[in-house]
Amino acid sequence: WRQVVAQSPLKVTELTQPNPYISNWEALSTLISRGRSFSGRERHCAFLNTAGNGFANMSASTGLDLIDDGRGLAVTDWDGDGDLDLWMTQRNGPRIRFVRNDLASSNHFLSCTLIGDSCNRDAIGARVKVVTTKERTQIRTVRAGDSFLSQSSKTLHFGLLPGEEILSLQVTWPGQHLPEFIELRETGHHYRITQGTGMAGL
Repeated sequence: WRQVVAQSPLKVTELTQPNPYISNWEALSTLISRGRSFSGRERHCAFLNTAGNGFANMSASTGLDLIDDGRGLAVTDWDGDGDLDLWMTQRNGPRIRFVRNDLASSNHFLSCTLIGDSCNRDAIGARVKVVTTKERTQIRTVRAGDSFLSQSSKTLHFGLLPGEEILSLQVTWPGQHLPEFIELRETGHHYRITQGTGMAGL
C-alpha cells in the first residue's frame, strides 16, 4: 500500500492554485468553526507524582479533565497567593481558560525572579538550586518556552512543606561554572535576585 500526504506548498504561487494542502486546511477550519473536535474530544490529563511509585491519574478530582482540545499551558502564581495557577489555550471555545488553585494547604513557598547583569537580563538558562532542612533539593531553570506553544512565567517557584526552611540557595548564571550563593531572610515571599549581588530583595 502507499500513503499519500498533502505536502506543504514550496512556492508562494502554489497558494493560489488548487492544492490538496490548502483544501485540507480549509476543511479543518470549517469543522472547528462548527464546534467539532480537533483531536477526538480528548480530555485533559493531570497526574500526581507518587514519589517513586509512578504517577496517579488525578484528572477528574482536579477538575482539569475538560474536553477543550487543549494546546498551550502556562504555569504561574497569577494571584500571588503562593501556589501555582494555570492558563490554558484551546482549539475550541473557550479559547482561553484560567484555572485558579484555591486548594487549602499548610504548605508554603519561595519564589524568585532573576535579573542578569553580565548575562542576558532575563537570565534565560540560569539554574537555581534550593537545599532545605527536610533533606530535599529542588532545581529550577529559567526557560524561554517550556512546552508546546507555551511560555510559563520566568519567575521560579519552589513549594515547601510545613516547617521546611531553606539551608542554601545557589544560582548558576548563564556562562558561569561556579554558583553564586544567595542570602535569604525567610520563606513565603517573592524575591528579586540580581546577578553578582549575593542578595535577594523583596
